[in-house]
Order: sequence, then structure tokens, then C-alpha cells
Amino acid sequence: MTSDRVKGISIEELPEIYREVAGVLGLEAAIALSERFGGQLLYFPKLDGLLRAKRDEAIRAEFTGKNYRELAKKYGISEQQVRRVVSSKAV
Repeated sequence: MTSDRVKGISIEELPEIYREVAGVLGLEAAIALSERFGGQLLYFPKLDGLLRAKRDEAIRAEFTGKNYRELAKKYGISEQQVRRVVSSKAV
């Protein structure tokens, strides 16, 4: 369905945001996203939050009750940050 609509359209003819999406995902994907989500406001959270949650989960799993310094070094954070992570509840 999408490929017929893409024929004859070049990336240069698209609005800027579509050019950016097409540059990352390809022209057909940009058109498919427009067809599926056109008119909606989309927000893509930064990956940092997910990565931090996974890191914190790993720290909690590896915490022995005494290894603050080891975990701080392993994950590149301060011992104080490790203490905050292990004392906080998993979300």
C-alpha cells in the first residue's frame, strides 16, 4: 500500500521533519509513520531514562550490602549514587 504512494516522491520534497525521519528510517517508513500517526503529537523520551532504570535494577541485583565502592566503579557513578539506588524502591 505505502510503496505505490511513495513512487515519484523524493526526500527533498518532504517537510523537514519527514526528511529527518526518512534519513534515519527510509522514505517508505516515514510515509508509513505519517499514514499511521499523522495529525498526532508524538513524543519520544530520551533513552537515558530506560538505560538508567536498567542500570539501577542491575545495581540492586548485584548489591551485597557492602559493595558500594565496587558497584560505583563498575557503573561509573559515585558511591553516594549507589547508596541512593539501593535505598530506593524499584519503579
